[in-house]
Amino acid sequence: MSHTETDLVLSQDNLPPEIERRLQVEELWARRLVLAELMNAERLRTYAARRALLWPTRFPAMDMMGKDRVVKAGATVVQIKQRKAFAPGA
Repeated sequence: MSHTETDLVLSQDNLPPEIERRLQVEELWARRLVLAELMNAERLRTYAARRALLWPTRFPAMDMMGKDRVVKAGATVVQIKQRKAFAPGA
């Protein structure tokens, strides 16, 4: 251990308890953030691998789909017949 590291350790031993506790909390929080990032990266890799395996089977490419498939026509707009206004007594 170098001389500066020894001085650093000795100076940390002289800290008040509340400051030591704050340092411990910050260190634990930093570890938690690193662990969360690692876990999310692993989940993303797993998801990407599963999606790469399932994607071609669930959604075949358009050129691989049967050409004899019947395509339904799109929806059309049908106008409502206009009714004559009701005139009472007429």
